[in-house]
Amino acid sequence: MTTQANNKNKSNSFKISEQVKSILHNRGLSKVFNYNDYNYFKELCKSAFNKAQAIADKFTEEHEQESELNEYIF
Repeated sequence: MTTQANNKNKSNSFKISEQVKSILHNRGLSKVFNYNDYNYFKELCKSAFNKAQAIADKFTEEHEQESELNEYIF
């Protein structure tokens, strides 16, 4: 792997969209992420302290019933 490829992989984790994807994945909502909603929620949460968490919360509020974890019996 080249140095440029390594640097690109390292910088992705700092993007807000990647953080939101990670949070949604942990909540079992990775399939609901799309950039149209992301940009809308990003505009709504622009004054939030933790933007990634606030955007992920908006996704969760919008798509509570669609969790991938609802399919499993615990």
